[in-house]
Amino acid sequence: MLTQEENEFLTRVGPGTPCGELMRRYWHPIFPDAKLRENPVQHVRILCEDLTLYRDRSGTLGLIGQRCPHRAVDLRFGIPEQEGLRCPYHGWLYNETGQCTEMPLEPPDSTFKDRIEMQSYPVQELGGLIWAYLGPRPVPLLPRWDLFVHARGFRQIVAHRLPCNWLQVLENRGDHAHAVYLHGRLFQYALEREGKLTDDPLARYNATMTQQYERLDQGVYTKYRPVRNQFGFANESRMSNDEEKETVNRNPVFFPYTLSFTRNRRSIRNSYQIGVPVDDTHTWHMQYMCYDFPPEVDVPDQDYVPYAEVPLTDEKGNYYFDYVLSQDMVAWYAQGETTDRTQEHLATTDVSVIEHRRLLREQIEIVLDGGEPINVFRDPFSNESLEMALYTRPGAERGSGEFANQSSAAGYYRSNFHKISKGGWPYIDDDADRFCPDRDLIIELYRRSEEAWEAKQAEASPAAGD
Repeated sequence: MLTQEENEFLTRVGPGTPCGELMRRYWHPIFPDAKLRENPVQHVRILCEDLTLYRDRSGTLGLIGQRCPHRAVDLRFGIPEQEGLRCPYHGWLYNETGQCTEMPLEPPDSTFKDRIEMQSYPVQELGGLIWAYLGPRPVPLLPRWDLFVHARGFRQIVAHRLPCNWLQVLENRGDHAHAVYLHGRLFQYALEREGKLTDDPLARYNATMTQQYERLDQGVYTKYRPVRNQFGFANESRMSNDEEKETVNRNPVFFPYTLSFTRNRRSIRNSYQIGVPVDDTHTWHMQYMCYDFPPEVDVPDQDYVPYAEVPLTDEKGNYYFDYVLSQDMVAWYAQGETTDRTQEHLATTDVSVIEHRRLLREQIEIVLDGGEPINVFRDPFSNESLEMALYTRPGAERGSGEFANQSSAAGYYRSNFHKISKGGWPYIDDDADRFCPDRDLIIELYRRSEEAWEAKQAEASPAAGD
């Protein structure tokens, strides 16, 4: 339970707020490159600031103020020129530094333009996303996390606009206990109401609850322990009846708000969940997929990373509950625009939520004291596939063992994305991947990958009678 002051200390991200000052030490994704290709001038809102993102005709990216300093016209209606963005009202031209370079209606000898400069921020493209840095100089390096730079990755982005504060999303990252009922029982209930519930043992909703009922029958439960690492933390879990065996959860949180599903580089489907603070009551959430199909499978080249933004409700206005990420999201925004943490009652399964708040407060205080928080990178020689330092287990090469991975409820259905469930739909439709622009191609590539894996297994197995 927090006081109202403590809650605001951790949640508010506007300029001058403690958490806002922390957030301004990081690069943030602000827009998908795929959408900027459709229209090179866009309004963006990030950390409570309204800005104009553009790509001029030379390919230079710029992120400048929302309104022209002349007569306050919104520059989302601006005209991209060979170098810079032109206000449509009187033609004032601005470059990526916010400097006015032309006032074509003023006298030719006027120097007024030299005295007009608006707010601007550094901006770069990486992994199909446009990133911005809103903090003090010197500007740190844009972190090259593995899935953004992996050479063989087949990428897709599925995004949602959430009506809630970013910390509600972040706190779910450390709350692994929620997966049982949120992705099990709620999933079953949602399908039951639609008349689509089946007894399919491979489906996530049934596999999850089967595992839970077995634990209840045995009188055991899962114990969780947060484990800090150089990028944030992961979770260690073990069953209450097994004091010896411990399993480190391989879904680390990269501070300040990215959750990684890289599964020791063994899975085809690797992903990040990224919850970007738009302002105090809105979050831009992305499921960033990077499918790593085996080398034997011919994967098409991508000119850019496809992007799909999905509403929270269907065409009838009903909230989605029938895929995994939809269940996470409803848990986030069902807490209200900003969770009233003065009314909460945390339990033993919330140990990682508590630790995450502690980490967040520590990093805020480091910045307030003039220091530099974690995950601010300045060494170019170490800024490559950063999180791979966490995955050092022998034999954990990327792309191996996907179809043998049946150790968890998630493993059951994700290794069968290409197969038809008992409900009559592909297992991929139980997850946000169903909205991928290249969904049908992904299903086909999964099918080819299983064929390649089975061929390898047959080759490695001794022939009958040998």
